Amino acid sequence: MLAVHLENLLFLLLLVVAGLFQLLARAARKGSTGETKPTPKPAPRMGKPIPRAPIESDEERIRKFLEALGQPSASRPPPPVAQRPTYRKPLVLPRIPPIASPLPPLVTRPPELPSEFEVHREPAPPPTPQPSPVVVTTVPEAKSQQPFAALGSTIHLTPLLRSPTGLRDAIIVREILGPPRGLRELDLL
Repeated sequence: MLAVHLENLLFLLLLVVAGLFQLLARAARKGSTGETKPTPKPAPRMGKPIPRAPIESDEERIRKFLEALGQPSASRPPPPVAQRPTYRKPLVLPRIPPIASPLPPLVTRPPELPSEFEVHREPAPPPTPQPSPVVVTTVPEAKSQQPFAALGSTIHLTPLLRSPTGLRDAIIVREILGPPRGLRELDLL
């Protein structure tokens, strides 16, 4: 606590010393200026005005410019450029009807493609009489899901991959069900 008071007193002492130095500097300046009289500053001299070129017309300036380029002075200067209008009327094009297709309109519908997918499903077990309507039975997951090997034997992939839409569908199924792209090895084919 005492250190804070000493710091404040030291700061105030420095301010007093700085004030004394300023006061002494002012007194020294007044004493030195009082002894010698200041000399009056000489008035600035006004010189001759800068000579300006006489005002010439545009035609005269162009004639001098063309003479400097080597064109004879007897030739006439080019005609003055006409001012462009500041407003331009917008260009309005006539309305053109939409372009008709060069093909005749489609009147018939292509035949439906036969579905070549055969999904093998197990028949549902016959309902068993239950003692009360609130009883819940659980089926083990191994019996409820079919293995992929059983499904792969019923789907014929060769005719599916021959058509462009079937090939597209196969690629989409591979993207959805396959491993993520970041974890796949580099596919060169």
